[in-house]
Amino acid sequence: MKIFNVGEEPQAWGSYEDAEALRRWSFERRTPEQRLAWLKAALEIAYQSGAIKPRRLESTAPER
Repeated sequence: MKIFNVGEEPQAWGSYEDAEALRRWSFERRTPEQRLAWLKAALEIAYQSGAIKPRRLESTAPER
C-alpha cells in the first residue's frame, strides 16, 4: 500500500494501487459532516432503487 501525504494529491497513473491511494486521500480530506451527508445520499438512492428495503420496527410494547 502506498504512503501518501494528505496535503498533496497523489499521482494517478491508472494502477489499482494509484486509485486506492487517491480514494484514501480523498476520504481523509472530507469532514465528518461531509462523510455523513454522502452516506445519507447513498442510502436514499439505495432505498429509492429498491436495492435495500426499509426496516419495519416491531412493536416494543409487551404482548399480553
